[in-house]
Amino acid sequence: MIDGLHVKGQITIDADDVTIRNTLVQTDTSLYPIRVLGGTSGALIEDVEVDNLGGTGLGIFFSGSGTVRRADIHSAEDGIRIQSDDVTIEDSYIHDLHRQSGGHHDAIQIRSGDNITIRGNNLQAYVVPADDPMNAALQIGSLLGDDTISDLVVTGNLMNGGNYTINGGGRGEVDSAHYANNRFGRNYRFSVTGNLHNSVWEDTNVWHDTGEPVD
Repeated sequence: MIDGLHVKGQITIDADDVTIRNTLVQTDTSLYPIRVLGGTSGALIEDVEVDNLGGTGLGIFFSGSGTVRRADIHSAEDGIRIQSDDVTIEDSYIHDLHRQSGGHHDAIQIRSGDNITIRGNNLQAYVVPADDPMNAALQIGSLLGDDTISDLVVTGNLMNGGNYTINGGGRGEVDSAHYANNRFGRNYRFSVTGNLHNSVWEDTNVWHDTGEPVD
């Protein structure tokens, strides 16, 4: 367990059931402030702050399974990338992504994995001081391998910004996804959603300012 530390560098999880709690991770790495390696399970990253210090890294990178809870992730090129089954991101705040030349900036990007839950988060792709929507609050794409993404649940989040706030995987990446009870800001470039193939979209997905359903 890592608890109550200020880590000036990277953390790599290479064992099952590792917990990182009440910890500040600061590094300007171009790689991953926190990385969960493939083949591991049960990681818990809870009540942490990840500050990439304006680097070109991915705040948290999942190749193994685990949970992020009440994290504050900022100043990175991307917030979280998921390439694994059985990942939950909940009650976390991803914001103030750092624009890089030629960058593809997402609060969360999913490239593979089944049984992924994105719940109760504040995903702010839009960067207020720069008036920059970045790419997406939730990006699904660039599938790794030929195993499509299934049992994706996205519920109870506040999302804002992006070219598309949710880019849902339009090239056969998604087998099944369910979106419900999410709220949306209006600081996107093109639309709230794009490419929602094989996905259930509930009318409980609403505009944050009016409470009206997002069509």
